[in-house]
Amino acid sequence: MKYLLGVDGSDQSVDATRVFEALSPAESLMVLYVVNVPGIPYPAMGAGVAKDLSMAVDKAMREEGERAIDQAVSLLPLNPGPVKKRLETGKPAEVILTLAEEQNVDLVVLGARGIGQIREQMFGSVSHRVMTHAPCSTLIIKRPVRKIQQVCIPVESQEDGEAVVRFMKKKPFRVPISAIVLHVIPFSEPIWPVGAMISPEFRNEMIAHGEKFTNDLSRELKQLGHDAQGVVVVGAPSQTIIEEATKQAADVILMRTHSRSGVSRFILGSVSHSVVHHTESSILFVRE
Repeated sequence: MKYLLGVDGSDQSVDATRVFEALSPAESLMVLYVVNVPGIPYPAMGAGVAKDLSMAVDKAMREEGERAIDQAVSLLPLNPGPVKKRLETGKPAEVILTLAEEQNVDLVVLGARGIGQIREQMFGSVSHRVMTHAPCSTLIIKRPVRKIQQVCIPVESQEDGEAVVRFMKKKPFRVPISAIVLHVIPFSEPIWPVGAMISPEFRNEMIAHGEKFTNDLSRELKQLGHDAQGVVVVGAPSQTIIEEATKQAADVILMRTHSRSGVSRFILGSVSHSVVHHTESSILFVRE
């Protein structure tokens, strides 16, 4: 696995670093800090003064970035694999997306929020943009995760299951997991109001199809050395996913994202968007 760890010195950035205790040793691990120097909002002070102030801010932020990178490296587990420190300047989300593609990264790891008045909006900007547009899988850390054993895997389609299996074949986790493979039949959230028109026979047929689908995927995960169980639930998708993850005490919710098209933005704006903003579990978005 090739990893990119984005750090900013915040508590959740530290949590994102510590999650490597639960991830498999890296083929390569880039620890990245992006310096985003704010514009000088006082043009009346004069070009020379503004330039001096900008240079001073840039120097201070670079020093802060170097400290954050060094702190992250010191918190990595023993033998994490080859580690490369990288300090860049620019817009954090854009730099992360560019490097993830250039370096052929398998997994980007980020904290959900940063620190300070500006960085508190990080989830709405950096993390959200990265998880939506990354060319690879993304792990968003919402709370401390020192181990990944309980995993909730919501799947909607056969393609979701195939993407999950391809990702799991890369052996991303340090130890075998215990997974609930969850399929939600969304009778409670119909796209149009036809729920009452669905016959009991058709409902039972959909449940039976979901059971076979989740059991087949569970069997494939077991062949990879994990414990897995299929669960089919009728309900509102986002709410049901959150409830099942909470019931399971899931360390991570593992979901597939789709292509970086308008369709994926729509999907992230509905079920996935709702889940990631309302669950307390960390989220691993698989893009395969």
